[in-house]
Formats: sequence, C-alpha cells, structure tokens
Amino acid sequence: TDITGFGLAGHLLEMLQGQSLQARLDLSSVPLLPGAGELFSSGYASTLEPGNREVVAAELENHCTDSDDSLKALFDPQTSGGLLLAVESGKVSALIRALQEAGCAHAAEIGELLPLPTGAGKLRVDC
Repeated sequence: TDITGFGLAGHLLEMLQGQSLQARLDLSSVPLLPGAGELFSSGYASTLEPGNREVVAAELENHCTDSDDSLKALFDPQTSGGLLLAVESGKVSALIRALQEAGCAHAAEIGELLPLPTGAGKLRVDC
C-alpha cells in the first residue's frame, strides 16, 4: 500500500484488518527523508499527525524509551508517500536487493508480522 494519508501505522493496521497478526516495527529501521528526523525532533508535525495517531492508539504498543517525537514518522501523511509491502520472510533480502539495484536506495526491512499475542495490540513499535 502507498502510505499517503493515514501514515505508515494507519495503512499497516488497514492491511492487518481481519488477520490475527501483530506487526512488530523497528523504528530505527524506518527510512526517513533527509531532514525529517530533525524536524520531528524540533516539534514539527503534519496537522494530520494527531488524528492519524488517535486512529491507531488502541492498537499501538510503544516499546520505545525515546522521545515521543521519534514516533511522528509513523503517523506522518506524506503525499506521494513510500510503499509498504508484506513479503514472505525468505524473499525479503532478494526483494530489497532488487529494489536497491533498480534505484530505490531507501528500500528497507522495517519489521515483521507475528501471530497476535492474546490481549496485545496489533502494532508493536520497538526502537
């Protein structure tokens, strides 16, 4: 899916609808556009960020000890945003290599899908 509008977190939860899966994201692996991290740390965010965060709040397990600013990237609704793909674990490395060879320098593995633990949120964020 293209992460425009609801941000990465919102579209990821949309992909998991009806599934008994939990997405575990490694926040430090999420590629950012140059300067984005500095803007988030300075307090800047999209006007849609609070609403996007609210939509996923009930399913979010934040296991980061960092400042809340680092999470803004997950709720940022960039136009012409990046793409989010779910790929079989054995095919991830080959796909990333192919994408990078094709010019997608920021292609990265940012997490994994696991069986949903009882009582857990569908989106777990680790740093």
